[in-house]
Amino acid sequence: MVINTKSEEPIFKKGENEVVPIASLTKLMTAYLVLEAVHKKTISWSEVLPLKRLDDPRAVSLYAQTGTKYYTVQDLFAAMLIMSANDAAEALAERIDGTNFIKNMNAKAKAIGMSSETKYGSASGLDEAGETSVSTANDLLTLSKRLIQDFPEVLDITSRTEYVIQKGSTIHTTNQVLAKGSVDGMDGLKTGFTDQAGYCLIATAVQNGERVIVITLGSKTDGARAKAVEKLMDYGFSK
Repeated sequence: MVINTKSEEPIFKKGENEVVPIASLTKLMTAYLVLEAVHKKTISWSEVLPLKRLDDPRAVSLYAQTGTKYYTVQDLFAAMLIMSANDAAEALAERIDGTNFIKNMNAKAKAIGMSSETKYGSASGLDEAGETSVSTANDLLTLSKRLIQDFPEVLDITSRTEYVIQKGSTIHTTNQVLAKGSVDGMDGLKTGFTDQAGYCLIATAVQNGERVIVITLGSKTDGARAKAVEKLMDYGFSK
């Protein structure tokens, strides 16, 4: 899907209601609930939380990269969105509401207007107890628009190609379109990848005061994902 946020009508859409695995795009809902908790002052950016080792060998792990177990909420939030750290997402979810977090994700999806086709199975996008997070491009657009509208400060993190966490460790973005600087004004939003989901990206950029959001799901390679987003962004801003 391609949309200019000034209009309710997509510029381009194809298979927008197809239900597919969404991998780490799941983390955008986790980010929404974290930001909501920060605004409600039930959690603070400076609070320090522990990471747990993840059993899944495919998991992106901040702990494995740095060897450091304790981080501020701010660092965990950045690691979750920039390097797509699964252990960071799970630590944040555990702190906010460990037993009910997934239930809350699904309730929030309904509350902001996502369809019943969207079902979250974990805070990170990893399969948990056989549950895979699934959604549609149309629902992911709804979430992306609400996230940017309700918590525009998320873009302060998602716009970064790198971020220095405690003790000087640097993490790097998984968004290669952002890293290359091939789309002017890009400031987010989130990548995703699993064998099931393929290479996914929700991308957003502002040019001449107008914001375009592009959602591409199921690309075969990282390169194909980047090319699709670049092409669709160009198309979106030309309309």
